[in-house]
Amino acid sequence: MRFREMVAVAFGGAVGTLTRVGALEATDHLPQGELIATLAANTLGALGLAFVLARGLPEFPSWLRPGITVGFFGSYTTFSAVALIAVTDTMALGLGYLAITLVAGVAGVLIGRALGVLAGKGARP
Repeated sequence: MRFREMVAVAFGGAVGTLTRVGALEATDHLPQGELIATLAANTLGALGLAFVLARGLPEFPSWLRPGITVGFFGSYTTFSAVALIAVTDTMALGLGYLAITLVAGVAGVLIGRALGVLAGKGARP
């Protein structure tokens, strides 16, 4: 990986992390706000990453693409938070949350990919 790709990944990672923290802060006042924020971030992140990968980001230079995919979406989404919830809460809540996260993530990928393919078709002559 070249230097500018590493900088793009680091910058994208910082922005993704701050975005995730913002989601946690925005739901802090809600009951089960952490669960809601984590589910929303992972679902939207799956959708966004699938959209970007299906679309291909032709407008962006190749060195910037890892910053968006690996950096931003890699830090915005997290499986470790889901795993922590699954092992620290009751078994029923943990397994249920894990199942909901998996279903929502797969749905996000399918929707994001479909939207990305549609957007890619509209951009080509």
